[in-house]
Amino acid sequence: MGLVLIGYLKGTVIETREGSVLLDVGGIGYIVEIPSNALRDLPPSGNEIKLYTEMIIRDDRMNLYGFLDSESLMVFKVLLEVSGVGPRLAMNILSVLNPDDLISDISKAETARIRSVHGVGKKTAARICVDLKEKASKILVQKGDRMSTRDGAQVAMHEGSQAFEDAVSALVNLGYRPEKAKRVISEILQEGSNVEIHELIKRGLGRLSGVR
Repeated sequence: MGLVLIGYLKGTVIETREGSVLLDVGGIGYIVEIPSNALRDLPPSGNEIKLYTEMIIRDDRMNLYGFLDSESLMVFKVLLEVSGVGPRLAMNILSVLNPDDLISDISKAETARIRSVHGVGKKTAARICVDLKEKASKILVQKGDRMSTRDGAQVAMHEGSQAFEDAVSALVNLGYRPEKAKRVISEILQEGSNVEIHELIKRGLGRLSGVR
């Protein structure tokens, strides 16, 4: 889908447009699409900025997507790994949620703010949380977040434990009734209590969706 040809651009802001900025880099004008919240943070025309970029080539078009920091670019790339999420939708998401809030919501399977983004429905929000939960947790670990689970760690869980409650809460946030979520998580734990929490949530979601 995509090919990275330009890691970043450093140049002078010529003008800003809706959803993009025209950047002069060595006498060449690059049109770079950026999230709307980043657009608000750009300096006035004539000032120099650095944008971390991803070039995506599709058919006969080449689009440059730019971000003010490398973390935003990384989250953009991660979003593109989700089936049904293309560059435009990923940019919409990052226009509404900053990377920290988005990663936090994904790690907790909280879909409310993600669903508020134009073009993101309930199913897409749930898919983002399920597909990216493990990566989100790893990112939080790397940032030293106390709420994250340790990367790759398996924890012994039982009904009433914090891990049990977190798994149930994640399923409830995805739209399932608390009693059903508790029953399914309990059933899975009875089969074996040593399991990573993201896998526990994925199994629970599969059973609640009728897929075992």
